[in-house]
Amino acid sequence: MKSNLKNISILIPDGETTLLSHVVYSLALIKYIKIYVLSSHKTGYFEYSLDNNCFKHSRFIEKFVYYEKTTTEAWINKIDNTVEVYDIDLIMPIFDLSTDKLLKHIDLLKSRTKLCYLSSHTNFETALRKDLLCLFLKSNHLPCPDSIIVSSKFEYEAVDIDFPIVAKPTYGFEGGMGVKLVSNKEELLNYIKINKTDSPLLLQEFVEGFDVSCNVLCKKGKLLAYTMQKGITMAKGIKVTPQHEFKFFHDDTLLGLMEDLMKSLNWSGVANIDFRFDQTNTVYKVIEINPRFWLNTEASALAGVNFPYLYCLSTLNRSIEFIPVKKGTFLHLKALAKRLKRKPFFIFKFNYLLNNTPFIFIIKDPIVIWCKFIWRTNNIISSKFLKKKKA
Repeated sequence: MKSNLKNISILIPDGETTLLSHVVYSLALIKYIKIYVLSSHKTGYFEYSLDNNCFKHSRFIEKFVYYEKTTTEAWINKIDNTVEVYDIDLIMPIFDLSTDKLLKHIDLLKSRTKLCYLSSHTNFETALRKDLLCLFLKSNHLPCPDSIIVSSKFEYEAVDIDFPIVAKPTYGFEGGMGVKLVSNKEELLNYIKINKTDSPLLLQEFVEGFDVSCNVLCKKGKLLAYTMQKGITMAKGIKVTPQHEFKFFHDDTLLGLMEDLMKSLNWSGVANIDFRFDQTNTVYKVIEINPRFWLNTEASALAGVNFPYLYCLSTLNRSIEFIPVKKGTFLHLKALAKRLKRKPFFIFKFNYLLNNTPFIFIIKDPIVIWCKFIWRTNNIISSKFLKKKKA
């Protein structure tokens, strides 16, 4: 993909998230783009995240700006200040919760004309909240699993639904950790007891089939770019972790459903959509929408659909070139490590490693990898030392 943007500066205002490296590495494939990152944490946003105490050393980031996390207003003021100081051209939030805050308080953002286009807050919240999305899908006659929303102990005990079911919180980032396949009423009540949450729960029928996910870029409900992918090894039950090994594919029926869904939402921006293929009724069903970038964003970029870059082009009203990806595979570093353990000579498949894994970014950005290695090693040594001390 040839660049037709020169010397464009982009601010990522929510660099606390683990999505940071995936978006930055996608943008790094395009020359002449300067990336600025605003972050409130020197360590990870999540306990398992290393992005912010290691990724600050990335050669692809022009400036990593820290600020003390206090209030939403202070964060927005810091965004405006950073835009002014570094003459930023575009503001591109990458995570759902921070985007939600920006939309709620958009009037406070003085530099909002530089914000990459987004959906209305109402439509964004519909996508973000699983209970609102469930009601939206039903009212728009879009295929989805049969579901009920419960919010009190009385409702839990009185629930009348065929098991097994999939139980999940309706709001909040759980990364799949709050999703569980429940076999009976006793397991459901135990799940509720263990997973205490202020938000209602969504109880969905378990659909016999397999998961697929789609990534999209839309503007005012029109689909501008997309990719479709499914796990190379189909997991039984339900998917509760990101895909580390997957293949791209194309299905016209799924494309039609994506277009109907995004048009109904009048969606603007990027999103990651989870579907479940119902093998009994041979139909795709909408499971949930993640209104943000996603893990392995760089996989699509390496395959020819660079969502962060296309998002910037579209925001600047530049023409974009999109060619659907119909085949190809991708191995995340975890999957690559397992493959190399089984087949050590796989390391000599250089073309595959450079085009179908994040290996190219390890070569181009080695300091980050070494930083992560040192950080993990220190943690392991410290953990063993503490265990010996306690013993």
